[in-house]
Amino acid sequence: MKIAREGLVFYLPSLVLAILLFIPGWWVGGLLFLLLTTAFLFFFRDPRRIPPTGQNLVLSPADGTVIKIEEFTNHPEIAGRGKVVSIFLSLLDVHFTRAPLTALVKRVDYQPGKFLPAYRPEASTENESSGLTLETEIGPVYLKQMVGIAARRIKCYVRAGDRVEAGQKIGLIYFGSRVDLYLPDKVEIKVSLNQKVKGGLTVIGEIK
Repeated sequence: MKIAREGLVFYLPSLVLAILLFIPGWWVGGLLFLLLTTAFLFFFRDPRRIPPTGQNLVLSPADGTVIKIEEFTNHPEIAGRGKVVSIFLSLLDVHFTRAPLTALVKRVDYQPGKFLPAYRPEASTENESSGLTLETEIGPVYLKQMVGIAARRIKCYVRAGDRVEAGQKIGLIYFGSRVDLYLPDKVEIKVSLNQKVKGGLTVIGEIK
């Protein structure tokens, strides 16, 4: 399994410290830093994903647990009615975010904010976030990546004008986070509350 290059600044110093502590025989400290190295490697794992094929499928943008499915009527990027699906990523989940549909990246917006626990309702509007407006075959889709109480950084791999394929990696959120996906009404949601999903693999909706 690949390890994300962004994790190098975390697991390499920890590994070096473990080795330096083992040399003089400080086993307890060495083992602690070795365990920390293992934890960093686990967190920044980058498993290979082969998205399911199908023109009418909407894929999960992240690994995690579905914590909200709600209707909305007025969103700045989506005209009319639709539904938002919120996915909470724990420290044990893969933290890459992926494109739910083949799309053109219309806009990328960064919003500074707080570091509230990502599962709280107010985190959607108050936490630091990065929003992507995606132009798809069914119209605009909005994907919002948010930090949490432990997550302190969002790295976005795409910019306005890029074209992405369904299941393609588009970002990475460090250490616990949340992703909200706003879909137009023509998408029928196929997941339920508290369901575990995998980014780029789980079908969370089908285009009517």
